[in-house]
Amino acid sequence: MAIEIAARWDRMTMQDVAAQFSAKCQGSRGNVGYLSETDFGGPYPIEMLAPDAFRYGRARIAAVDLERRLPDALYEIETRELGFSYTAQGEQNARRLQKEYREFVALCAHKEEETGIPCLIVTNL
Repeated sequence: MAIEIAARWDRMTMQDVAAQFSAKCQGSRGNVGYLSETDFGGPYPIEMLAPDAFRYGRARIAAVDLERRLPDALYEIETRELGFSYTAQGEQNARRLQKEYREFVALCAHKEEETGIPCLIVTNL
């Protein structure tokens, strides 16, 4: 089972929706507004990034709040990936996941600036 979130924004196009669906089939892709991780025990970086969305199933979260929570989520990614033993593969995976989280937050900030409305973050699609 996976834990996942997707960003929805005002004036979202069908191409945006298709890109998120494609990401769901292939794995996380923050640059299109979709993140997922395997459910193998918490704490989960995704829940650290968007706790309001997990509490209510969906929530409008301001970009400033996502940006404020991002360092904790990035730290948790590194802790989970490298916490038990350091490997080059684990470090590479941690960097990739951190990049996806940064891209997700940057996309949400861009869409909020563009539309004037915070993104709606939806959980477990």
